[in-house]
Amino acid sequence: MSVQTFNPTDLSQSTANWTVAQRIVGPFAPHAQVSPDLTIALDPGYLLNGTTLTEVKAQIVGPFAPPASGFRIDRVVVDRTTGAASVVAGTANSLTPPAIPSGKLPVARVFLDSTTLKIDNNAIVDERAFNDVTTLPGSRTVCRAHMNGTNQTIPVNTHTKVAFTNVDFNIGGAYNTTNQRFQPSVPGHYEIYAQAWMLASAGGAGMQLTIFKNGVEDASKLVTASVYSWMSVDVTNILYFDGASDYVEINVYQSNSTSAALVGVTAKTFLLANRVD
Repeated sequence: MSVQTFNPTDLSQSTANWTVAQRIVGPFAPHAQVSPDLTIALDPGYLLNGTTLTEVKAQIVGPFAPPASGFRIDRVVVDRTTGAASVVAGTANSLTPPAIPSGKLPVARVFLDSTTLKIDNNAIVDERAFNDVTTLPGSRTVCRAHMNGTNQTIPVNTHTKVAFTNVDFNIGGAYNTTNQRFQPSVPGHYEIYAQAWMLASAGGAGMQLTIFKNGVEDASKLVTASVYSWMSVDVTNILYFDGASDYVEINVYQSNSTSAALVGVTAKTFLLANRVD
């Protein structure tokens, strides 16, 4: 149905009621200008993205460009993050409106034809739908990295970066197999988990696995063997990443009598990272 411009009656109770209801029913409400032209108006709105509340001022959208012949249906959308409005041009003489671009939310459809000189409310269809229940693929970040079956020689008494050179999956592209670090481009809190195996040459030998954030030790765990045996250690933490420069690497330290091999079996030594908010 076409839209209308809301004008509450000049009564004190009506004005009070609208003040209460406006935030719920009015965000980004599309309507014609007071003096209609080839632009339309959007009322103020707001968006909640995680814990970030963005207040958006009233906007003017357009001008629209009517077709030289026939008709066209354009779409008005707002950015999911900023609330900035934009126009998606439709296909000439098609009753199907243009697709909603990724990262946008629908606000209105606008009908234009070759005789359009101004846009009134009859040409605008309200299609605001802000409660999207799907998760944008681009907002997910999760990976599993491993050594692809290749053992890594670890010097004695030295912190050494684990060479996780392969991934089973890398949704969001945050893990870099070249420099073996996890560096997400989306700010937020991430759970980091790492596990490693090594053979202890004798009783008393130890292995420490450490999460280094931006080159600084952040969390670590140490195990010590009582006899000649396999050692297994894991470490986990939840860290905040700024989505720009923050990164994580996994280091291992061992105190065998000499260099030792970090087991490269995919099921034994690996890294997991997952965005949790």
